[in-house]
Amino acid sequence: MVKNKLILFVFILFFLKSFSLNANPNLDQWLDTDKTYKDLINEGYEVKSYSISNIKTENGLLLLLFVTVLQKENDLFECQEYQTMDPTLDTLDMTLICKQLVQPYQRGVGT
Repeated sequence: MVKNKLILFVFILFFLKSFSLNANPNLDQWLDTDKTYKDLINEGYEVKSYSISNIKTENGLLLLLFVTVLQKENDLFECQEYQTMDPTLDTLDMTLICKQLVQPYQRGVGT
């Protein structure tokens, strides 16, 4: 009985504490850069992981997402490549953005 009351008390305590926690939606730790895969490899970064995801739409388009993590010592980059292809596998659109892991910072307008 005492054990059940203690468990209930701890649960209620954590539940009430969660209402006082405020997340900051403008805090980020990934800083956009102008770097490319080639820039990072030339600077000595090594590929540490790679992932591919794809989505096929009803109208036959294929959306590909490539995520690559590159590292040099304690410095880390995550590159995301988005590619849209038509049913004949011609590329319609492609975007690449590499982000550097940094200390959390406050995002502002236009960043």
